Amino acid sequence: MVQAMVEGLRGDREIEILHVNPQLSRDAADIGRWRPGKFVRLLAACGQALRLRLRHGPCFFYYVPAPGKRGALYRDWTVILLCRPFFRGLVLHWHAVGLGTWLQTSATAPERWITRWLLGRAELSLVLDAELAADAKLLAPRRIEVVPNGVGDPLPFAPPSAPRPAGRCEVRFIGLGSREKGLLDTLAAVEIQQAREPGSVHLVVAGSFASAPDERAFRERISRLDRGLVEHAGVVDENGKRALFSSADLFCFPTRYPHEGQPLSLIEAMAHDVPIVTTRWRAIPNMLPADFVWYVDADQPGQIAEIISARRRTGAPHGLLRAHYLAHFTLERHLAALRSALRSLG
Repeated sequence: MVQAMVEGLRGDREIEILHVNPQLSRDAADIGRWRPGKFVRLLAACGQALRLRLRHGPCFFYYVPAPGKRGALYRDWTVILLCRPFFRGLVLHWHAVGLGTWLQTSATAPERWITRWLLGRAELSLVLDAELAADAKLLAPRRIEVVPNGVGDPLPFAPPSAPRPAGRCEVRFIGLGSREKGLLDTLAAVEIQQAREPGSVHLVVAGSFASAPDERAFRERISRLDRGLVEHAGVVDENGKRALFSSADLFCFPTRYPHEGQPLSLIEAMAHDVPIVTTRWRAIPNMLPADFVWYVDADQPGQIAEIISARRRTGAPHGLLRAHYLAHFTLERHLAALRSALRSLG
């Protein structure tokens, strides 16, 4: 989303974006881990930000804060301490959820005080949904604006395909593979459905893994399943993702990830007009339409299996999910809301 902002607002008459990308983590599994090299890169990025400030004059400091993770929070302390005093004001964009709860339930008194001192009283806090504003409110910003996520239209020149189940239900799990995101629940559901109705389901998983244990658990699980029941496509590019969605009957995302905000994968599924099974977690119900969306409880693969079976007998959305995407979650709508919020800084 930061890349979308940098590219989407390039050339704006009123907003000039100066981007510093520290690239601290090697991959998804490296996020949140401590390495000396990360600290060196962090200091270099802060130095680059300060050089840009000196070269271009007064400007605001935009930052995406950490969720409730101690190591990531200490990283934020370092950045804000070194940079905030030299900028006109602080803009926090809350893509992850959970810092407020962590501060109230797990942080020490000094950690709570330092966090409020360094990240508190931001000039502007951007949140994905009004229901996800608790973290921002705890740090008492001067103003909060809702800016929903958005993705570029994957089908700008062609109508969405509407595959009708023919013998088996094509299920997709696309995103960061982890137990908390619901990957193992999805596997278990497919196994249950296959046992009930052999040949009635096929699952393709695409994306990297959140950790080595998550990958091991996935590979051990599929090694015990029928050959060809589950495929792992690995990390796919946009064309590969489009192909997977275009042949899908159901997108499965039964997440209980504690820092879930507004998952882009659900927006992408809507853009491709693919029916969704997910959880009533955080603000997810707020972002989805009523039709062709099913909700399950976490750790209940049997419920997912029932939906897979039912999906084989239901019709296609015929554009209903895609219409919701076009009305609320296009990249153009996201950038318009973001542009309006940033211009309000004056």
